[in-house]
Amino acid sequence: MRRIGRVYFVAGMLLAVGNAWAQEESVYVIPKYTFEAGGVLDNMKVGYVTFGKLNAAKDNAILVIPGASGNRHSSDTLIGPGKALDTDKYFVIGLDPIGGGNSSSPKDGLGTAFPKYNIRDTVRVQHEFITKGLGLAGLYAVAGPSLGSFQGIEWGVTYPGFMKGLILWVPAARSDRQIHAIVDAITAVIALDPEYKGGAYTENPVEGIKRAGMVYFPWLFSEEYLDGLVKDEDFDKAKVAFGEGWAKVWDANSMLTRYAAARTHDVSVPYGGDMRKALARVTAKVLVMPSMTDRTVPISLAREMYRGLPNATWQEIPSIKGHLACCQPPGTAEYAYVSERTKAFLDDLTN
Repeated sequence: MRRIGRVYFVAGMLLAVGNAWAQEESVYVIPKYTFEAGGVLDNMKVGYVTFGKLNAAKDNAILVIPGASGNRHSSDTLIGPGKALDTDKYFVIGLDPIGGGNSSSPKDGLGTAFPKYNIRDTVRVQHEFITKGLGLAGLYAVAGPSLGSFQGIEWGVTYPGFMKGLILWVPAARSDRQIHAIVDAITAVIALDPEYKGGAYTENPVEGIKRAGMVYFPWLFSEEYLDGLVKDEDFDKAKVAFGEGWAKVWDANSMLTRYAAARTHDVSVPYGGDMRKALARVTAKVLVMPSMTDRTVPISLAREMYRGLPNATWQEIPSIKGHLACCQPPGTAEYAYVSERTKAFLDDLTN
C-alpha cells in the first residue's frame, strides 16, 4: 500500500510541475497508523489536492487545513494566481484531516469502532504524508481556520522548525468550556434522533444532523448580525442553513469524531499542561487572526495563545459575522481583510 501512495503522488506531481495553475486530487495511503489513544488503523487514507508548482528547491509548499466542517477545498477562493495563496509563487496543498472527505473516517465501515483520535493524531498523519508521501523536508507555511488553526498551532509545537510561518484564522491553542458546551450539545442532539441508534445506523440520521446545526447556529454569529436579520423569513432561512449543509455532506459518526477531536484540543497536554512551555517551542513566525465577534472560539483564547508565542503578529478581523468572519466569499470586506494580511505575511517570510 505504500507503493500505491507513491504512485498517486507521482501522477499528481507531474501535472503540477507542468502548469502553474494545475490541480490534482489523489489519496496517499499510510500502511498502518497507531493512534495516541492506542487504536490502530491499517491503510490510513489521506485525501489531498494540489495547486501551483513545486519549485526546484522544494521550499515553497503551503499546507492548508480546513475547519471542522470543511474539506480539502474549503479555502479554494483564497488560492490562485495573485490571490492570498498565490499559485504563481507557492505550491499549495489542501487536505482532508482524519475523519472526513477522502481521508479515512467512520463512514468507511467502522462506524463507532473507528479509533478515537485527537488533533495530535491528525497532525502526525499529515506530517507523514508531507515527508514520506510528498518527499518534502519542510513547508513554507501552514494555514487554516478554526479546527484547521488548532492543527496549525499543533504543527508549530510538535514540529518546530519544519515551517517558516503559521497562518491561524479564528484560532486557539486549546478548547475551553464554551467549545466543550457547543460540541456536547451537537452530540446530544444527534444522539436523540431515533435513527441514530447509538451510532449503529444503516441510514444517516439527517434530521438529527439538521437540528444539531440549528443548535450551533447562534454560536456562529454575533448578536449584531442576528439582529440584522430583520425579516422573519431571512432569520428562519439562516437558522436552518448550516444544519442542512451538514446533512448533505456529512456522515453523523464522521462529523461527531471531528468535533470530538476539537473538544479535546490542547497543545499543552504533552508538556504537563504548561501552555507557555508548549508555545515556547514554536520557532515559526505566526499570524494570529481572530474575529472580534467570535462566540465559537472566544477571542480570549486567541489572545492567550498570542501572548505565549515568541514571534507572533496580531490582526483582528473587524466583522459582525462571528466565527465565520474568517471564511467569507470574495467581494466581502472580510475576504479582502483576510486576503491582504495573509498575502503580506507570506511575503514577509522571505525577508
